[in-house]
Amino acid sequence: MISINGKPERSTDWKDNLCVEDEQRLNTLLDSIKRHRCAYKASENVQVAQVWCAMIEFMKMADKLDQRVAYIERTLDRLFRGHSEEKAALLKDLTKF
Repeated sequence: MISINGKPERSTDWKDNLCVEDEQRLNTLLDSIKRHRCAYKASENVQVAQVWCAMIEFMKMADKLDQRVAYIERTLDRLFRGHSEEKAALLKDLTKF
C-alpha cells in the first residue's frame, strides 16, 4: 500500500509479513509460551521475560530431541553389536575347519 505522502504504508502487525508456515510456527510457539504467563507478566520488562520463556520452550524441545537421538543410538548400537558378535562367532567357527 502507498500512503498519501508516497511512501509505502507499513503493516501494523509485522507477523503479516511472514509466510503462512512461519506464522503458524510462531503462533504455536506463542501458545506454548502462554503456560508461563504468570511468570512473565510479573516481570518489569514483559517482552524480555517472554523471550526468555521462549528460550525455555526451545530448551525443552532440544532436550526431547536429545533423548530421542540417544534412544536411536542405543538401539542401533545394540543392533550392530549383536551382528558383530554373530560375525565373530561365525568366523571363529569357520577357522576351526
